[in-house]
Amino acid sequence: MDRFVGRTTELRRLEYAWRSAARGRLVTVTGPAGVGKTRLCEEASDRARAAGLRVLWGRCWSDGGAPALWPWQPMLAELCGPETAQLLSSEAETVHPARFSRFQAVADRLARAVAETPTMLVIDDLHAADPGALLLTRFIARARLPLTMVITQRTPSPLGEASDEIALRPFDPAETRDYLATNGIERLEAPLTDTIHRLTDGSPLFLRRLVALGEADFVGGLREAIDQSFARIAPETARLLAIGATLGDSVSWAEAAALLNMPAARVIDTMDGAVQAGLVTANGTESFAYSHDLVRRAALARLTAAELLDAHARAVDIVGHSARKAHHAVNAAPRSPEDARRAIEVCRAAAAKMVRRFSYEQAASLLAQAVSFGEPSAELMLEWSDAVLASGRLAEARVLYDQAADAAWDEQDPLRYARAALGMGGIWLNERRDQVERHRILGKQRKALAWLPESEAALRLRLELRLAAEQVYGGGPVADVLKTLEEIRLLGDHGALAEALSLSHHAMLTPEYVRERLAIARELISVAAAAGIDILALQGLCWQTVDLFHLGDPRADRSLAELRVRADLMESHSVRFIVAEIDVMLLIRAGRLAEAEEQAARCLAMGEEVGDADAAAYYGGHLLAIRWLQGRGADLLDFAVEVANSPLLAEGEFAFRAMVANLAAEAGRHELARSTLAQLAAAGLDALPQSSTWLSGLLAIVEATVSLGDAQLAREAYELMLPFAELPTTPSLAIVCFGSTERGLGLAAATFGDLDRAEAHLRRAVAANLRLGHLPMAACSKANLATVLRRRGEHRAAEELLDSAVNDANAMGMEARARAWAADLVSRHITLRRRENRWLVGFPGREVLVEDLIGMRHLAQLLAHPDVPIPAVSLAHGGAEAMSEQSILDDQARAAYTARAREIAHLIPESSPARAEELRRELDALAAELGATTGLGGRGRTFAGPAERARTSVRKAIKRAIDVVRAADPAVAAVLDSTISTGYQCVYTPDR
Repeated sequence: MDRFVGRTTELRRLEYAWRSAARGRLVTVTGPAGVGKTRLCEEASDRARAAGLRVLWGRCWSDGGAPALWPWQPMLAELCGPETAQLLSSEAETVHPARFSRFQAVADRLARAVAETPTMLVIDDLHAADPGALLLTRFIARARLPLTMVITQRTPSPLGEASDEIALRPFDPAETRDYLATNGIERLEAPLTDTIHRLTDGSPLFLRRLVALGEADFVGGLREAIDQSFARIAPETARLLAIGATLGDSVSWAEAAALLNMPAARVIDTMDGAVQAGLVTANGTESFAYSHDLVRRAALARLTAAELLDAHARAVDIVGHSARKAHHAVNAAPRSPEDARRAIEVCRAAAAKMVRRFSYEQAASLLAQAVSFGEPSAELMLEWSDAVLASGRLAEARVLYDQAADAAWDEQDPLRYARAALGMGGIWLNERRDQVERHRILGKQRKALAWLPESEAALRLRLELRLAAEQVYGGGPVADVLKTLEEIRLLGDHGALAEALSLSHHAMLTPEYVRERLAIARELISVAAAAGIDILALQGLCWQTVDLFHLGDPRADRSLAELRVRADLMESHSVRFIVAEIDVMLLIRAGRLAEAEEQAARCLAMGEEVGDADAAAYYGGHLLAIRWLQGRGADLLDFAVEVANSPLLAEGEFAFRAMVANLAAEAGRHELARSTLAQLAAAGLDALPQSSTWLSGLLAIVEATVSLGDAQLAREAYELMLPFAELPTTPSLAIVCFGSTERGLGLAAATFGDLDRAEAHLRRAVAANLRLGHLPMAACSKANLATVLRRRGEHRAAEELLDSAVNDANAMGMEARARAWAADLVSRHITLRRRENRWLVGFPGREVLVEDLIGMRHLAQLLAHPDVPIPAVSLAHGGAEAMSEQSILDDQARAAYTARAREIAHLIPESSPARAEELRRELDALAAELGATTGLGGRGRTFAGPAERARTSVRKAIKRAIDVVRAADPAVAAVLDSTISTGYQCVYTPDR
């Protein structure tokens, strides 16, 4: 063997890995064929053994026909005993039959086996592993067991968890020369070594082959190297190598002898020449192995097409393992119709065994090949559909079940037709959104039920429950679903019960059933695991996670973490999509809105790839929530209208129409908002259909009533939402969250004028949103509460809340909302104070110095008494008494006017915008009358005109003062313009 050179750094990295194995290490060695991955790992293994490690190797089969989950069985048997390897078979009864449970049991036993003895596992050529074996490898890698796992493969790691990746590259020219010199080839001139490098591409494998040929044969180049080796051996040996190559990389002497129809001893003797030529290595009396896959391919190339077909056909009867039989049968199928029929049966038998050993993906692949050999039967199509569904490829499975139903109809087989019709529905409800397509599928399911014999009780009940559950999305009662669920319980069929529990849960996806649903989800996990139905066990965990988020339960995060791990390890793309959607919701709740928008776009692409019917609606929900929080909801009004009118939305879905009303009201398009609300409330809000988005739809209606001042509709929505006050408003599969329902109740109460209720609800909303970690909605709740407190006259508390909301909003990228709230905030923060002979006027962060004017003194008095009307004559004369003269208005009338003015001043903050404006007009009229009849000190005004003169002079003085402020800072002046009213009575109203 040549001396190992050129990989010193890589060896050190591998050595570091197995010396720190107590923490669990995964190393992937990648690179093209022939680059020396296996050779590097062999050298590292020798050194690890010398250091006292236990080293085990497993090699994946590159030519197909590997047993399910290979090469884990022999490694587990050696490390943990045959009973652990047996866990990968459905015959084992010590754990749940679900694949995740089996993998977890294997990991637990492996952990015990390596706890005391340092161990290194090497899996060679992982790129050739079947998907199930890849899943198990990923599972073990993520378990972080105290061992070193080294994996070789041609492409970058598919595991996504590699702590260290060693990417091997071919030798450069200098390394090629060093390699040759180290192996005794020192007399070649530079041009020749450069040619060798170019021909070999720096491949250590090819260089090693050239070294084995000897220096004299280098001039022939790489292209002839392997052919020269074949030329050195006898024709009989070459033929044995060629035919034996059909059996794979490693071939038993017995199988080769049977394939060639000669005694095993003669095969061993004949192969001696190939061993001497370095083309194969002999493993005692058991087997031989080709020195590299490239050598094996060169051997296969020596066979004619007919010889290759014949060899594969004979191999079907020689090899013992079902997967290998299927591999050879598939390759022999083109030889004749009989071979094709045999390939179908062999593939079905092998696939059935693979399903029992949890290798669903490999089974689906085999059955896909079987289908290609002729017109498939309904049974074969069903087997293929079931395997694809078990692999988590839902959209593909639905199509295949549809084809299986057509085949069953042609065969006039009602049982298989019923099974196919059930499969067409998928694992969710309402997956067919096009109404023509939906009714076509429902029609097939009804036809299947009518066609089934009465004796098929289980199938009939499964179809009845599916139809009842689908009908819920058309307005049907949930009670029919629950009744059929109880009948299915009596069957004692775990598979049927698991399916029924999942569909029943989906049919109950409304707020009123949230606690009952959680119990069903947990039962589903247990029942599906016991039945060995991985996809439904995972579905149960998905439902549990969604329910916990709907409840606002802090355990939701932990359940999501478990769901994420299982969906990833099981490569369930449909559930991965739901996890990704929930991740968007969590980003929104954390106030990371820009990240959430980017993730939402990625989710849309993922959902379309998976074939989820709700992918576009989920994206719309994410985008609308993000834009609304940013204060940019009006930008998406047209988009919301488009989504609300989409034929892909479920029948009766009204949340998007409610969002249209909300966004239209915020954008000032009141007619569109009112007409949309009128359509929604035509039969009363209590007639709106229950669905997973019902609560969020009501919240959008409440938001619209706030903008429109519709107290009656707000009260109606309030009564419907009140029973769910403790829940977060979380529609559908927790793909978005609008915070605590308490906030919506507070907004509704404020709209119909019950400020006590509004304040109580909004205070609870702030606390609940902080518990949820929904920072944007906590900020919104603070701002809403501040508005209510201002209406109650609690200005200081309102200012503190609003200031906090503005700061929070700015930190989360909610700039538009922050600006709107800040505008409200600064209107209450206008301050005016003397600085020597000038005035400092403005609000925090924005103050200007202006000259001393009479109008500035008037403003100082008004700003010191917010919402308190001050007569212009008091401002003009500094409150001095006027001379007693004959009064125009008697004392009784003046007292009544004054009392009414005070009453109006208290009513304005608590009134709707329209009513407040009426009250202000009345107050102005009263102020004018009082101003005309009241003199200094509140005494009746004489027939002379000091009040009128005071009104005019004060108005002009204040206007001049504000104009001076405007020249220094228009923004501060704008606030004064909007909050200062002059007349016979002058008032500073910061809430206006």
